[in-house]
Amino acid sequence: MRPQVLFPALVLILAMLACNFPVATPPVTETPTLFLITPSATLALPTTAPTFTPAPTNTAPPPPTSTVPIASPNGVNVNCRLGPGTSWVPLSALVVGQTAQITGRSTDGTWWLVNDPLNPGRGCWVAASVVTTGGNLSGIGVVQSPTATVTNVTVGTDTKVISVAGCTGPIQPIKINGTIETNGPTEVRWRFETQQGGAMPTQTTMFDTFGGMDFSVDYTPTVAAGTYWVRLVVLSPNSTQAEGSYRIDCP
Repeated sequence: MRPQVLFPALVLILAMLACNFPVATPPVTETPTLFLITPSATLALPTTAPTFTPAPTNTAPPPPTSTVPIASPNGVNVNCRLGPGTSWVPLSALVVGQTAQITGRSTDGTWWLVNDPLNPGRGCWVAASVVTTGGNLSGIGVVQSPTATVTNVTVGTDTKVISVAGCTGPIQPIKINGTIETNGPTEVRWRFETQQGGAMPTQTTMFDTFGGMDFSVDYTPTVAAGTYWVRLVVLSPNSTQAEGSYRIDCP
């Protein structure tokens, strides 16, 4: 009876184990999901242009405007004179394209004192009406006119040799001629002098402008053989003189 009991039990155990065996599962195929991005019709685009910063260059900045007061010719060359007025002798010129620094003005403001561009260190005057100015003119002070002087004197006689037979006959008068030149308007005191007759009366002559004036006087020498000087002496505004001569022969 015992072997019959064991056989059914063994069959039962085997059936139970068969239920726990792993069953092969077929692989699962996944279908990928496609995500599409649809642009929005309300997407705002940038409206501000990008800022561009230029690269640095080696170009120097413009120089500052000069405040030095200057004058330059207004289209034509102009005289630069010793004093503020056309009655003064020209010393130099300011030509078109040149500039000169202004250092002073006349009492009435119609003339400028400038540094002479042709002679550094010397000043001369240009008319305000014929120049263009630049720079700061507010600090320009008044400069008084210079004092004109006599710059040249000449003297001589119209007869260089006087012949007097035996030194006893009459002698004819001769003429002494002189010239005085000034560099501007001034009053000149002057006189003729002779070796035989001494000083003649002092004269006063007004020079209204620069330049020269001629003077003359008749003079009768003393009869005596020899060579004698004559002079034109200027006493003011400055002291100067010139000398000439004549000769008396007694054949």
